[in-house]
Amino acid sequence: MRKQTLNGLGMAALLLIAGCAEGGGLGGGANRTFYADLQGGAKDCTTTPTRVSLSNGSSTDVAMSVTNDGGWCGISVSRFAGPYSAGLMVQRPSNGKVYVHTVGSATRVDYTPDPGFRGTDAFAVKLIPGDATMKVAVTVKPAGGAAPPASSSSSTTAAKPAAKK
Repeated sequence: MRKQTLNGLGMAALLLIAGCAEGGGLGGGANRTFYADLQGGAKDCTTTPTRVSLSNGSSTDVAMSVTNDGGWCGISVSRFAGPYSAGLMVQRPSNGKVYVHTVGSATRVDYTPDPGFRGTDAFAVKLIPGDATMKVAVTVKPAGGAAPPASSSSSTTAAKPAAKK
């Protein structure tokens, strides 16, 4: 019985190590991204630019497009001195959540839209040390991949059944 438990623990350790194998990830380059880190990402996530490099006191604008399928969309931010220590929300998103964390030698800013939301959102993060600011304009598409409707007048409604007498 003890031998089977040790074999099970050994197998679990191998699976954990295999799940953390290095992958191409977000943009390749010198930053190390791991497959396990990419779990939970939205199937359709586009940012322009794809990677941001900030210096002290600088500010940049980023456009993000994400499908609301329950996953996050991330922007990799790098600087010469390594990852940032923290991110302060200067402007919170109205329809989602933002998570700032270190991935390899870079900082990643992830946005997850609220369930069922589609439309536009925005947020801004000040990264410290160095007071660099990143402003992000987000377009959230429904899970089917279709664009949000242009206006409410173009939407259709199902016909109501006739009332019984």
